Amino acid sequence: MAAAPLVSFSHKPFAADGKGSDAFLAGRTVPAVPRLDRPWARVYRGAVETPCRNGRGQAERGAIMASLTRTSGIGFAVAAVATLSGVDALAKSLGAEMSSFQVAFLRYTVSALFLGLFVAVFVRRRPKPGFMKDHALKGFLAAATASLFFYGIAGMPLVMALALAMTAPIYMALLGALVFGERPGRATYLALVLAVSGSGLIVAARGAGLAGPPVSFAAIAAGLAAPLAYAFTAIAMKRSSANDHPITLSMMQTAFAAVFSAPMAFFLWQAPDPALSWQIALIGLCGALGFIFLVAGLNRMPASLYAVVDYSSLVWAGFYGFVFFDEIPTWPTLAGGALIVAACVISAGSSRGAGVQDRP
Repeated sequence: MAAAPLVSFSHKPFAADGKGSDAFLAGRTVPAVPRLDRPWARVYRGAVETPCRNGRGQAERGAIMASLTRTSGIGFAVAAVATLSGVDALAKSLGAEMSSFQVAFLRYTVSALFLGLFVAVFVRRRPKPGFMKDHALKGFLAAATASLFFYGIAGMPLVMALALAMTAPIYMALLGALVFGERPGRATYLALVLAVSGSGLIVAARGAGLAGPPVSFAAIAAGLAAPLAYAFTAIAMKRSSANDHPITLSMMQTAFAAVFSAPMAFFLWQAPDPALSWQIALIGLCGALGFIFLVAGLNRMPASLYAVVDYSSLVWAGFYGFVFFDEIPTWPTLAGGALIVAACVISAGSSRGAGVQDRP
């Protein structure tokens, strides 16, 4: 099921410091991530290098650099959302031919290989020792959440699945109140009402076949359970102490997710058609590249700006659904999605007002 709002649980990494929500899913509180080496900065310096013999010249150069950096960050963020939304479309396509467990296993296995190669070539450092239990827990929860989401997305339109997935931040706020004693404000309760209303409208209309072909109860149940499972996952990760390079953390989580999804995948295994090989390779590559783009974007722009870009996941879902599956969003899905997006915006504003700050 997406970044931060959360659109796709299969590829949204958990917080690098274990104390925040996934950027894809929540798009609200994105923890600081280590800055990557930036050889491309020399290109920008060369493009704007001018004699700076006074403070004004240095200030102008700084402003140009900041503008270029933010622009590139927006570009990476758009690429991340588009790529990760593509994972959802590929999961839907593969889900028509094999079980959701097998799709999750293949997606995570291939992504782990690509991320391992990236870490070996660019990060060049091994995972920090002592955090295997944390990585294993993240991997197990990621595999469970992705399997639910992939099952749901195989039986419902992409936009519908993504709209339901975006309710996860609301669940997270409520679970935070229950588990950590946080006191939700009126805005949180308003967001909950909007999110439940939007989900109810979508489910009632599509489940009863009032707007388009009816969606099965099993697919709807999985689509509703996936964001709730992710919310439990994010709350559990608040207690995690794992701390490493974000790409390394994602690689370890992805590898363990492949391990934990393997038993059910092999139990229900169906030999993939050779014609699907390119889709299997592409879903893993998109999952890995999407997170790399996400980290690059967050290193160059405020998390609050990424959250705005991440809302475009619904647009990408509509685009992929129309182009590849001949899906046309119905009015209940669009209206329900609008209510859910409004709930996420209200919840995000409430979190910032309570003292949650974006990464500088």
